Amino acid sequence: MGQNPGHRLLIDPSGLMEIMKKTKSPKLIRLAVTNARNDLMPNKLLSTRTWHALVAAAAVFLLVSAAGVNLSISTATVRPSAYIGRMITLASAMLTPVPSVPVNLQQNTTSHSPLFYAGHDEEKPLVPPAITEFLKTYSLSKFENAFNDALRFRQFKRVAEEIYRSSGYELIRFDHLPGYIREEHVVLSYPLGPGEQESHFLFWRPLVRMNRFYYTYKGHDIFFLQKKLTALNLYEQPIDGIVDPELLYAVVQFQKQMALQLTGYPDQSTLFLICQLADQFENLPPDEILTSP
Repeated sequence: MGQNPGHRLLIDPSGLMEIMKKTKSPKLIRLAVTNARNDLMPNKLLSTRTWHALVAAAAVFLLVSAAGVNLSISTATVRPSAYIGRMITLASAMLTPVPSVPVNLQQNTTSHSPLFYAGHDEEKPLVPPAITEFLKTYSLSKFENAFNDALRFRQFKRVAEEIYRSSGYELIRFDHLPGYIREEHVVLSYPLGPGEQESHFLFWRPLVRMNRFYYTYKGHDIFFLQKKLTALNLYEQPIDGIVDPELLYAVVQFQKQMALQLTGYPDQSTLFLICQLADQFENLPPDEILTSP
């Protein structure tokens, strides 16, 4: 079989195996291997120094990719040497130290951070001196921030329960406060909003708390309430500790006389005024009780 020295032998791969099976020619086998190697590796340098460069380029590629740099390859044909140079340039830019920002241009991170309280995300305001002095009188200074928040957002239930569990003081609030109360208690008069009428607050240690109050309910607290209303001449039934219609009516009548909200329930403010007035009547002689308004 003749062969032109200027041309290499081109053999169809599918027929190569058939020819090798028939001829078993070592020369033909060497010629096929040489042609296959030259087709896959046209540059002899790929078998020596270029492989080391490709390994180093692969390592740089992995390093740059791990750093989050976009190394997407374009669909256009790029020479290996140009692509390797691009990766080396990106790696060099990553390893170059970034100059520090001048102090006068750095972001100020020492500003007041938001404080989370009462379900609101904003900076906590300063407690007004009137509130500080009011709570200091009752030795409740540790609650001044919580109490100030309650005044701002009109949410008194939680702070009132915390103060009661801690000190035994019950928070009393009035929209209209009788004048004689100021003579015996320290009162805070504070508007709950711009242009609104002042509300009045004080603390009191009750002997009982009215946790339950409904028809036919029986308890020691009801016995206490019946006794106080009897001293005010508002309840004339036997003191048996049972809620009856006459007791319900007596509570409503007292709320009407004191300009309180007509709830029919002896809440904290109602019970406070009942106790305050009953104590005064209990200390008066019988003849003065009959003539008292």
